Amino acid sequence: MYKILISGMAYDGGKSGISVYMNNMIMELAREHLVNVVMLESDIKCFPASDNPNIRFIKTSDFLRKPLINMFWHLLVLPFMIMRGKYDFIFLPAANRRALLFYPLYTIAVVHDLSQYHISGKYDLFRMFYIKRILPFCVRRANQLIAVSNSTRDDLIKFWKIPPSKISVIYNGYDHKLYNIKSITEPQFHQEGDTGKKYILYISRIEHPGKNHLNLIKAYEKLSDNIRNKYDLVLAGSFWQGSEPVKEYAEQSFCRESIKFPGYIDNSALPSLYRNASLYVFPSLFEGFGLSLLEAMACGIPIVCSNNSSLAEVAGEAALKFDPLSIHQIKACMESILSDDGLRDKMVQAGLQRIKDFDWRKNADKVIELYEKRDE
Repeated sequence: MYKILISGMAYDGGKSGISVYMNNMIMELAREHLVNVVMLESDIKCFPASDNPNIRFIKTSDFLRKPLINMFWHLLVLPFMIMRGKYDFIFLPAANRRALLFYPLYTIAVVHDLSQYHISGKYDLFRMFYIKRILPFCVRRANQLIAVSNSTRDDLIKFWKIPPSKISVIYNGYDHKLYNIKSITEPQFHQEGDTGKKYILYISRIEHPGKNHLNLIKAYEKLSDNIRNKYDLVLAGSFWQGSEPVKEYAEQSFCRESIKFPGYIDNSALPSLYRNASLYVFPSLFEGFGLSLLEAMACGIPIVCSNNSSLAEVAGEAALKFDPLSIHQIKACMESILSDDGLRDKMVQAGLQRIKDFDWRKNADKVIELYEKRDE
């Protein structure tokens, strides 16, 4: 049994893909090891309830939630805190967000994406300086890196000049109990103003331009009348920076009554939201992984997605793919699934086969394996 120090300082209140990663990796590592998680006091309250005695939280003040203070505290203070503890190794589950200036112990750092190199204007000037100049220097000094996709691995080599020998590609997993096609016991998902129509689904924070909601709405508008009139477009997720253009366009759209923004959906309601959807669309301009692809496939929903970054890699042959900048291609892929039951069934079966390659328990086991092979 190992004693592991985990940084949870980029937890996002439990409302991001990185927080899903943290939830699952902490729980899986704690099956057989002692995990000590450094986390903001308010974020600890958002962590899924667990009676596992192997999980211990090290509470930090919510004053550190301010991004600038959080960044420098993580860089300069956390390393000295670690030196006071007796841990076997450090696990950084979001090193593309938070890293240490130096590492007092063997450290395994996870990088989810380097989207800042692919989406212009994603962050302000200071944050761009931090993630393009400070983080690369810090992350290179970690003992071992995990990339969640080959796409991210290639970016680490290209942009951060990480030696390939230091990078292991370990795919994310998904919650097999929560997301599956066999046990449909939860009530049907309902939203405010529900029209009773079938729906097309996209789950992502509402963020422009990276998540590409505008092109999806425009593609939805161009669907043939007989198809569009059957389906609402449900855009689930919290409103983030740059969401205004999406809201404004949707409000002016002639389809505005059929475009739904139910907001952030709690994990307990997500399986129902997926299972009652007719199609899942993932049109993002860039993703380090794309967890919702796995969740949709596991729930037996056909998917269409962008042909870029990690999305094509994760989806494999289980999705129709499009250029996310082409409204015509997005529309064509959606219509192909929604108008052809045979193709729909084929894609569902391909998805159920594809998800067999993804498992959180295997992910945690590989982390331990990396540590145990540290001297080889």
